[in-house]
Amino acid sequence: MSVKAIFETMARLVQQHKELNTISARKTELIKTNQTKELTELLKQESRQIRAIEQTEKERQEAVASYLESREAGETEGTVSVLLQYLPEGHHEPLLQLQQGLLQEMASLRSKEALNRQMVEDSRQFVQMTLDMIQPDPEAVHYSHPDEQKQKKRDGFSFFDSKA
Repeated sequence: MSVKAIFETMARLVQQHKELNTISARKTELIKTNQTKELTELLKQESRQIRAIEQTEKERQEAVASYLESREAGETEGTVSVLLQYLPEGHHEPLLQLQQGLLQEMASLRSKEALNRQMVEDSRQFVQMTLDMIQPDPEAVHYSHPDEQKQKKRDGFSFFDSKA
């Protein structure tokens, strides 16, 4: 594999993460407006996008491993910092720019997903609170026949029944 394959897979990863960010932003809007049917479809799309990213990352790792092997590097880890040691000087800046772009997209995605998670959790808590208010506490509800309640009142003592 060549340096070109490494750069192409890195560029694809950046683009795929941008698309995932777009999906995440759309997911935020769907959560806000409670559009569950559309959200379900979007989650399927998100899942496909994640699988595509995983595949591209696998291709990137293979390209880096192949390149390092061709350079007889003896390195097993295909990180950018390792790769920089074996790339020609002219390729350092473009690779670092791709890495920076990918890191920015990933940071943006993390913050959007944290917001989405928090909104879903808040929504879940609201639903649970509403259900708790609607459903009576089983221990607080004691049904008894009206005649039984009168009988209990008569069986008890009152102030007038006590001896002076």
